[in-house]
Amino acid sequence: MRLLSASVEVILRRNFGRRYICMLIGSFIFTLFCFGLIHVEAFLSVLFLFIMFVRLTRNIIKIFRRIRLSIPEPHSSSTGESWIVWQRHGFSQTTVQRYLEPALCLIAGLIVLMPDKFLGRWLMASAVALFIKEQISRWKINRRIIDANDAKLEAQRLHASLAQVQQKPGHAAQKSHRAHFPRSGRHPQQP
Repeated sequence: MRLLSASVEVILRRNFGRRYICMLIGSFIFTLFCFGLIHVEAFLSVLFLFIMFVRLTRNIIKIFRRIRLSIPEPHSSSTGESWIVWQRHGFSQTTVQRYLEPALCLIAGLIVLMPDKFLGRWLMASAVALFIKEQISRWKINRRIIDANDAKLEAQRLHASLAQVQQKPGHAAQKSHRAHFPRSGRHPQQP
């Protein structure tokens, strides 16, 4: 499922994380293999593979360029940023990635289905995979936010309990003890 969704992410997004490039390369190999199994010769399928290859190559070059020029990088596992066009129309990044990009893939798949059945089905399946992946990602992020909030509340309770224990009489911090030697450097004479 992740390889299927990554096959359209490489076209729909930019500025991927360094670790996610391996997923995109695997996705390209998977797509090439699947298209090769059925001996696809349709123009649109070949065009899709060519665009995918060009976008993948461009993103790999971009990553090496960022490393060489010490340009700030996104999260290493980042699945990329959506095109700026969406933001210009007032859509948030999360809305675009969770709903609009899968819808766009589904519409493109329906349009391409008549001249190229395999590519049309591929795009529709990729749309479903992308939608599911983004919803799982949203669920995981929400869980992490709830866990972080719970950890914060637990830390506050622990801090309050610790403050109460430390304020009780007899629980004051002990002073450290230092050894005292005579100033002359000799031990006192014992009688």
